[in-house]
Amino acid sequence: MFGLIAVADGEAKQAIIWLAVAMVLDGIDGPAARAWAVAKNVPRIDGYTLDLIIDFVTCIVIPVLFMHRFGMLPRGWSLVIGAFVLFMSALWMSRTDQMTDDHFFNGFPCEWNMIVPTLYLLDSKPWVTGIICVALALTQLTNWKFLHPMQVKRFRPITVTVTIAWLAIMLAMTADLPSHNEVARYFIVACPAYIVGVGVWRTIGGGSDAHQRLETVEHSTLL
Repeated sequence: MFGLIAVADGEAKQAIIWLAVAMVLDGIDGPAARAWAVAKNVPRIDGYTLDLIIDFVTCIVIPVLFMHRFGMLPRGWSLVIGAFVLFMSALWMSRTDQMTDDHFFNGFPCEWNMIVPTLYLLDSKPWVTGIICVALALTQLTNWKFLHPMQVKRFRPITVTVTIAWLAIMLAMTADLPSHNEVARYFIVACPAYIVGVGVWRTIGGGSDAHQRLETVEHSTLL
């Protein structure tokens, strides 16, 4: 809600901060719900469905509105690309095979809340942003692999470290707007590049579901 208001008010810095807050909450809401036995104590509420609704707003709707509001997409194509991203992301959220047995995502997992702030802070050209968005959206109905930040045990120490570093750099760059730290601009691409890189490795045969299953955390114990 706060993120939507910030976007509507034209407050890019506040919007990015609220997206970061949502990312942190998304990382802890599952463990917190299990710790408090929400499924047992509030059986009429389906936590999985609620999580999907929240994720659709925070990970997709707000970032798409952000791109449109702050002119990140090519003139005349903003609504078209935004609608395409929303449509493809809705289809991905509806997939019954979102994850592999070793907990990699099949297709881009709607992490627009990571991609959009990164492109904004990099002052990406509208046509570059448009191409990246369309390319990622097109992968959402494919079996191209993307790394889950928490569930893939084999890479978890590196993944968590890179993600925390990215979040810290993103917040620092946001606080420094409209100035741009050239060194930070290089570091902020590290997390997306790492996630994509591991996904490429997994897609071209760097691991198999059967082999990795022994090295991953069971889906029922982590987000």
